[in-house]
Amino acid sequence: MMDSLHKKDKEETKLKLIKATGEIFMAKGYSGLNASRIADTAGVSKTLVYRYFGNVQELFKAYLIHKDYWISFEDHMDELLDANRHESGKELAKSTLVNQIQYFLHSKEMQQIIRWQITEPNDISRSVADSREQMGEHMFGIIDPYFKDSDVNFRALMAVSVAGIYFLVLNAKINGSTFCGIDLNKNEDVKEVEKAVKQLVDLAYEKVKS
Repeated sequence: MMDSLHKKDKEETKLKLIKATGEIFMAKGYSGLNASRIADTAGVSKTLVYRYFGNVQELFKAYLIHKDYWISFEDHMDELLDANRHESGKELAKSTLVNQIQYFLHSKEMQQIIRWQITEPNDISRSVADSREQMGEHMFGIIDPYFKDSDVNFRALMAVSVAGIYFLVLNAKINGSTFCGIDLNKNEDVKEVEKAVKQLVDLAYEKVKS
């Protein structure tokens, strides 16, 4: 009983530290992170930062993983792959892109994380990017065979789609401006972009059939 309570307290404290890290990162950026400030914000002892995470860098990495859309697939990846294997991942690719639009559009933290990662390259951001790639490789494992020996590079299509989503959202949220007349601050334009990414995936799969 005591062991289970201790484990629960530990997990709750770790979540407090991760949450505090996010609050500081959003307010002051990565340079504003230090063990004392994080512990004070979380309302716990500074020693717990080192006990549970080793150092501030590993704590920040845990925060990034906690918030990252792509890495969130890890816990139910096998289930997703089994449910979509029969159609070579077509619906999985479409739902993944549509859900990414919604997640990125409504997560200010994820928007800030992506901005930080492309403007301040470092070992932490590279590590998280590599984790994203690993999740992507699981999905491509059921998609790649469908496009083998075809002239459709589905990985390139996904790369352009994901990067385009990042840019369209950041452009709308930071600049409040349109891109090709598209403004993701408008619900109707969000729906159009969602429709477009699904059409791209359908066209790619249909091209291989023809």
